[in-house]
Amino acid sequence: MLNLHLEKIRGKKSKKLEKKTVVLAVTGSIAAVETVKLARELIRRGANVVAVMSEAAQKIIHPYALEYATGNSVVTEITGKVEHVEYCGSDGKADLLLIAPATANTISKIANGIDDTPVTTFASTALGSGKKILIAPAMHEAMMNNRSLLENVEKLKKMGVEFVQPKFEEGKAKFPEIEQICLQVERAVYEKKEFFGKRVVITAGPSFEQIDPIRFISNKSSGMMGKELALEFWRRGAEITLITSKPTGFSLPNFKEIRFFSVLDLLKIALNEIEKGCDIFVSAAAASDFILEAEKTKIKTTEELTLKLKAAPKVIKEVEKKFKGKIIGFKAETGISDSELLKIASEKLILENLSMVVANDVLEKGMGTEDTRVVVVTARSFEWLEGHKSFVAEKIVDKFVEDCL
Repeated sequence: MLNLHLEKIRGKKSKKLEKKTVVLAVTGSIAAVETVKLARELIRRGANVVAVMSEAAQKIIHPYALEYATGNSVVTEITGKVEHVEYCGSDGKADLLLIAPATANTISKIANGIDDTPVTTFASTALGSGKKILIAPAMHEAMMNNRSLLENVEKLKKMGVEFVQPKFEEGKAKFPEIEQICLQVERAVYEKKEFFGKRVVITAGPSFEQIDPIRFISNKSSGMMGKELALEFWRRGAEITLITSKPTGFSLPNFKEIRFFSVLDLLKIALNEIEKGCDIFVSAAAASDFILEAEKTKIKTTEELTLKLKAAPKVIKEVEKKFKGKIIGFKAETGISDSELLKIASEKLILENLSMVVANDVLEKGMGTEDTRVVVVTARSFEWLEGHKSFVAEKIVDKFVEDCL
């Protein structure tokens, strides 16, 4: 019955970890209480999760809790089944060893070849077989800043081990957000790495054009499509700069966020980032078509108010003057037919010399919603895509690889 229950939630959020086995190794940090939620979130992304616990971890959370969360027996000791080899050996079942939470003690043991708990035995085996290892530390900040520990972290990084940045607050290096851990798990096991070594600059979210110090003109954009595209390129190995008015708050490796407010801010930041070197520019932000001169003090309430608007510079056109690489443009329309939308997108592709155009009718969904329906147009073909924006982003990048690389 338990496994049937798990199958109902497996892949419910996404298929990013479908057919992947993640060994979740838990050590003796109080953050071990978060591992039930973490295991379930990995399963919601399609993963099969097997838990391994140190003796210290079992004093904080009972193995039954993780057996319930994963649907698999929990490894609490190495037996004649040689569980460490079964999962993390050269031909082991695991795609990734995730040590979360990882204490200072465990990190230092692994770095120095000490193997005296089920967790360190799994880690030692994974290092020897070349299995991917991701570590999410959780401890007091003073421990995290210990020079010896920092040296051990660097030592492990040189061995190919990746780390999840802790959340520093209240004098602690706290367990990272579960979403952040899951994203790094996805990137670690993602088989598509077409953009490794490439830098992608992406804009996302609405602009806010100030009327006075407390009022502005904006739109319904959530910035979600741009964010999902940034994450998809990132999973595939790209270095990302996301210029957004709706920051994600993630602390991911090779993933930088720069916040903008107005369309003029957006343009200035975009041009600056392109000058640093860029392979692909994705213009997904819902930038305003109009700007105005903001009042320096609050406008008094009146029966009528007239605002004088003027055309804003087109970000994508200004970018094209300095950037000759591949550009993905977006086009939003309302209340038009599929054929009209396809025609507009095709014309934009040619007139603006773009590599790809993603267009949609946002009258019913797409702007401010989690799902969308778009037509993706390249010089070679076009394709209609529909679903959650994470799924659509994946398919957009697939098509970019197929038609534009």
